[in-house]
Amino acid sequence: MKNPPHKYPAYWLGLVVLLCLPLAAVAQVNNPAYADYFLVGRFGEICTMCEAVVLCEAGDADTQYDAMPADGNFTIYHLQTRTFWSQVSTIWEWFITNFDSESLASGHSRPVLIYTVSDTNWSGPQTLEAHVSLDPATIVIGDQTIDRIERRWLERETGQPVGFCQRLPLWESLDIVSAHQPAGDNS
Repeated sequence: MKNPPHKYPAYWLGLVVLLCLPLAAVAQVNNPAYADYFLVGRFGEICTMCEAVVLCEAGDADTQYDAMPADGNFTIYHLQTRTFWSQVSTIWEWFITNFDSESLASGHSRPVLIYTVSDTNWSGPQTLEAHVSLDPATIVIGDQTIDRIERRWLERETGQPVGFCQRLPLWESLDIVSAHQPAGDNS
């Protein structure tokens, strides 16, 4: 007795799915090879709907803050969620990583709001595009680059050090940023 023809396609589809599962696990961006990168979390490289607040401070001292300082001279980068079309492109990116994990290394772009703080005076926000990549491990924003391994803040063109950057606690930082925005500005 012959098997009906409709059983064979299900068998092959099941086999293909089982063979691809290990490849998908290895191809994810939260691969241990990237574990030490700045701004890589348990959901991979800054997930499409995730935000981050980064404080960059000029100078040679790698000062670490538990929260955003009340005063000083620094720049705040508020990395926004990816735009609609950028999020749609992630479907293709994640599909391709099942066959070529290098495709995500080139990174993606997302909007970023920039605030410049001088003593207690806030200017901004200025809106630019940030390009976040795994290889090289950088975040490029305007004329500045953040080295995601060393957390160095660099001049984009020359690579000269400007200072250091750190990720701040998101919700507390957003409350502080919101308090410094002019009334009616919902950026």
